[in-house]
Amino acid sequence: AMAGEVSPGTLTFVAFIGAFTAIFASTIAVAQWDIKRVLAYSTISQLGYMVAAIGIGAYTAALFHLITHAFFKALLFLGSGSVIHGVEHGHHHVHEHAHGDHGDDHAHHGPTVIERRDGNLDPDDPQDMRNMGGLLSRMPRTGWTFIIGGLALSGFPLLTAGFWSKDEILASAWYGENLWVFWTLATAAFLTAFYTMRQIGLTFLGEPRTEAAEHAPESVGSMTWPLMLIAPFAVALGWIGIPAHFPLIGGIVPNWLEHFMEPYIEYMGIHVAHPSFSWVPLLTSLVVALGGLAVGYVIYGKGLAAGQIDPLRKALGPIWWLFHRKYYVDEFYAFTILPFVRGLSKFLYWVDDVWVIDPIVDAIGRIGVKLSFFWAAFDRYVIDGVVTGIGAIADRTGGVLRNSQDGHVQVYLLVLAVSIAIWLLLEALPLVLTLV
Repeated sequence: AMAGEVSPGTLTFVAFIGAFTAIFASTIAVAQWDIKRVLAYSTISQLGYMVAAIGIGAYTAALFHLITHAFFKALLFLGSGSVIHGVEHGHHHVHEHAHGDHGDDHAHHGPTVIERRDGNLDPDDPQDMRNMGGLLSRMPRTGWTFIIGGLALSGFPLLTAGFWSKDEILASAWYGENLWVFWTLATAAFLTAFYTMRQIGLTFLGEPRTEAAEHAPESVGSMTWPLMLIAPFAVALGWIGIPAHFPLIGGIVPNWLEHFMEPYIEYMGIHVAHPSFSWVPLLTSLVVALGGLAVGYVIYGKGLAAGQIDPLRKALGPIWWLFHRKYYVDEFYAFTILPFVRGLSKFLYWVDDVWVIDPIVDAIGRIGVKLSFFWAAFDRYVIDGVVTGIGAIADRTGGVLRNSQDGHVQVYLLVLAVSIAIWLLLEALPLVLTLV
């Protein structure tokens, strides 16, 4: 069906899935220590934003956020790779010196317990943000471009592309009177700004918490130049979709994306409302973005001391662990779905290899072998026998006839006499039978 023909119930369900995904993944992201996991669950959350926008009919806003998100999230992932690369080099530097003149005197600033699953620190993990801190001074190009990408993800007002696309989705939810979608996405936006500042604080601010962070070098130009090339797009790309009704600057820059989408929207028969401007979604967008960044900065702006427990973990207690362990979805999967799948696979193995499939195939094979022996014997003794027998008869007949034509006159006379005798006998036989 065409987009304009989709039932309202279907679109509401799509909006629910998107909004739930946005808030669900953002709560997981606030409690991760792995720098890439934060970004991974952030990506899931932002995809939820886009799906929710589709559900409320904000197709242009969904595409807008897809485009801007692609740039600033690429910047963040590439930046995290640069950070990991730098910390890894810091580890190599520390280990080289530890095995050199200093022996084993070098020790990590942080704790040395290696136990990943319960949340304790692995001091050799270059992706764990607790092994970082203070990297902005060590890796300035990586750090500042990462901060630009983080501000765009947070929706920092006016200056970043993420603000314009995310604000467009929130405004569409408000104008469409989908208030539950609006407030759910607003909450997710607050959490997004918070966990982004948490990530920036743990990674780049404060003092280094490990010797690896102290000795982390800036990445090579082949890694940092792409960051500097993408960073301007994380700022300026939002200008392609500034709504015309936005205060002061609306209409100064043409809404290129909306004009680009208009023919498609008209072709699909989608009705797009153009309501009057309201300050509520704009102010909400400003408050959640700046508020989330501010709360994150208050808690993590000075970084953490080496070995310090995450303040959020202390504040939330068991709820933090619920977020950190992804609502125990993995454990639920491991204890419910995985045993079922394994049991089903074993059952299918027995069906395939032991009970049904393989026995049938083997039986057909054995029958085929026995039939092949039968048909081989039939071919040898019947088909070949008939052909060979006819040939032998023809050969013997030919031999007899050949002997009768050997050129001896007496043989010809004998054959003639015998033939005449047989003919006379046959001619006289009916007369004899009549007399009898």
